[in-house]
Amino acid sequence: MRIKLYLIVALAAVALTYTSCKKSGSGPENTVSTKQVSQQIALNLSQTLYGGLGGFSIFDGINPPSNVNVARRGRGLKLNDDGVDFGCGAVIDTTLSYSTTLDDGGSASISGEFKFSVLCANGTPNGLSFYTKLKVTENTAQIGASYNLGENLMITAVDPNNDNSPILLNGSLNVDANVQQKTGSKATDAETFDYVFTNVKVDPSVGDIVSGSATFATKGATPSGTWNYSGTITFLGNHQAKIVINGTTYTVDLQTGTVS
Repeated sequence: MRIKLYLIVALAAVALTYTSCKKSGSGPENTVSTKQVSQQIALNLSQTLYGGLGGFSIFDGINPPSNVNVARRGRGLKLNDDGVDFGCGAVIDTTLSYSTTLDDGGSASISGEFKFSVLCANGTPNGLSFYTKLKVTENTAQIGASYNLGENLMITAVDPNNDNSPILLNGSLNVDANVQQKTGSKATDAETFDYVFTNVKVDPSVGDIVSGSATFATKGATPSGTWNYSGTITFLGNHQAKIVINGTTYTVDLQTGTVS
């Protein structure tokens, strides 16, 4: 099959959108609620698996770009593709460095490395192994922030002879954020989210994850409280997922972050 990959890094709002987690009681010693953390998990997955920060558009298939010139694409970055296919065993291993001025006069930057190689079955390209390590920073009059993204993923086609074949995703994703408020209470916020995906199946014809599972571990310390949770994610299709966290089950919308 043809292998296509887009690497997009959103800098519109420094890409990672962190919810304002509310504490589940009074006093800083209380943990942030499992529902609030589940909402953040939904946002993380939306931004990475659905083409957000440092992610790739797996819904368009898995064809790698034939060169690695970085171009602006709307408010993000895109690897150029001149239409030449990569063959078995091809590897791209490079670094990225980019900075921009924000509308409010602040600055944002992204730097790091990414690497991917073409996987094959019986001489036919059938997927990609994908490694990303990126750091995004934001500096404004209100905040100083740094966000780190790590991906070690493998995506393979269920049917390599079908360009519209469903895709299986396996591997790990790590996201963390450190934010320093420069005004008011000058509070700090530190959060870490680690995911491991198992046979997450994507149907490019509908642009959605239709099945598969993941485990996660997350911890954080914010002005609203602290938490240290682990759990599981089951993808249900139709942009829905079931999150079991600390013994409580939620259904989340991966597009909107809505938790029920």
